[in-house]
Amino acid sequence: MSTIKIGWHEVSIVPEGKRVDLSGQVYERISSKVETPISVTALAIECGDEQMVFVSCDLVSVSYDLLQTVRQLIPDHIGFPEDKLIINAIHSHTSMGYGGRSDLGSSLDVLKEYKPAHVRYVPKVHDAGEDILRGEEAKTFLATRIAEAATKAWQKRSVGAYAPAFGRAAVGMCRRVCYDDGSAKMWGDVNSANFTELEGGNDSGIELLFT
Repeated sequence: MSTIKIGWHEVSIVPEGKRVDLSGQVYERISSKVETPISVTALAIECGDEQMVFVSCDLVSVSYDLLQTVRQLIPDHIGFPEDKLIINAIHSHTSMGYGGRSDLGSSLDVLKEYKPAHVRYVPKVHDAGEDILRGEEAKTFLATRIAEAATKAWQKRSVGAYAPAFGRAAVGMCRRVCYDDGSAKMWGDVNSANFTELEGGNDSGIELLFT
């Protein structure tokens, strides 16, 4: 039987002395304070010839470009294959945005195409402050911190064990409302004769893994 080895490491992604461009919405939001810690947490697992490092990021999303940048920063000498690195996000709209996200497309393109003629789209007004971490500079900052968490988690691995558990918590339903004509609308009116259902289902299960 192979021995399982486990390592953890957490790194802050709050930039010292810098404000950030917050993700989400169609207008610019610049941070004014740090209310709660924002971080990345890495879990490294090795068993026999198999390895994996999972990194959870307090971000709105993880682009392929960010993933590839992080993989390039993993030191070759530590013996961890870069393709075994998986990065995910908790989908926070009060964390920093970053550059290199063109591969995700833009909801604004959809907005411009389908908005009624009388609705005017007002583009972002950018704060020119030099103390704002954004764009490619923000991506480099994040990639460096994520690579640090992954590397240190891998270096910290030691003989361990794990145990699964299961719990439940009520979560919000999907916000898209469906109607009997086949249409659906975000935040649509449910107090309508042709309302049929909410587009998403409800899964209150929480699968847990303790190490």
